[in-house]
Amino acid sequence: MKVNELRAKTDNMKKDELQVLVAEMYKQIPKKVREEKQIDTLIDNPQVFKQEKKKGKQAKEKPDFASVEDEAKTFMENAWEQNYFAPNREIPKKERSKWRFTAKRLVDQITELGREPEYRMECIHLLEELYRLFTYASGHVVFSSDEPFYTMRIPQLDFLNRLITLKKEEQVPDKWISDSLQLIAGNENNHNILPSELLGMMTGMLNNAPLKEKAGQIAEDLVYKKETYIKQTKKMDWRAKYEAEEYINILVEMVFILQSELGEYDTAINFYKKRHRKLRDEVDLYILLEWIRQYQKRSKEWMREYEQAIERGIEPRSTLKAMYDYVKQGNELPE
Repeated sequence: MKVNELRAKTDNMKKDELQVLVAEMYKQIPKKVREEKQIDTLIDNPQVFKQEKKKGKQAKEKPDFASVEDEAKTFMENAWEQNYFAPNREIPKKERSKWRFTAKRLVDQITELGREPEYRMECIHLLEELYRLFTYASGHVVFSSDEPFYTMRIPQLDFLNRLITLKKEEQVPDKWISDSLQLIAGNENNHNILPSELLGMMTGMLNNAPLKEKAGQIAEDLVYKKETYIKQTKKMDWRAKYEAEEYINILVEMVFILQSELGEYDTAINFYKKRHRKLRDEVDLYILLEWIRQYQKRSKEWMREYEQAIERGIEPRSTLKAMYDYVKQGNELPE
């Protein structure tokens, strides 16, 4: 029976009936439980009982930073060594599947400790290392699951939000913005999340125009540095090249988002055309038009880019053709 059901049943009881009920229920409670739960205090003075209970919650012992730090480093060392997946002498077989409980507890404890200024910087470093571990585990064999964020019940978006929030409280904008962009662009994602979702979350933390301008410039600089790295690297295998180009494209999207929010629509479009790593002409057009629809919501620019692509001989997919007819007829973009 739920509490509200109990209240409903006792609402219409007479005083003597309630007294009998309480006495009988009291008899059913073992003496040890009555003492542990302070049932006598509850009966003698309910208000004092509530206050003591509240104090007990507030006085709950916080995790010890040194112990949490040591356990987190040991956990990460074992994870990188695949000790939670492959047979080994460090972690018994029956304990390997319990990594998700340890991981969640550690992340929660580090987040809590990070709210205290004296531990914040160390907690930031630990969360960054854990984030890199879990993103890596999203595409490589580390744990029995290749969806670590989902398995430990801390979504990647939530994890990154915790981390960036602490960084923003502790670090100057140039530092936390640059680090955060590189965490998003330079790491793999859980299978059920897109980089645009992570970028959107970070954009929400840039709560004024100067911060957005700074973040846009930092993202541009990171794009230029990666382009230089690609040019200067003589031998680059296909995977390294793919990762470098994906890194650039994610940052280009961030620049596009921020410049669009600042009303610099053509600047955003031109930056995309110059810096977005090419896939195929039609695919590049599709991405640009989707970004204009999603981030700018401006039919004029959408129509212009579509028509210029037709003039260059690009054959758009059927969905874009249908959207063009829709926009041309109503002069507005679909939601």
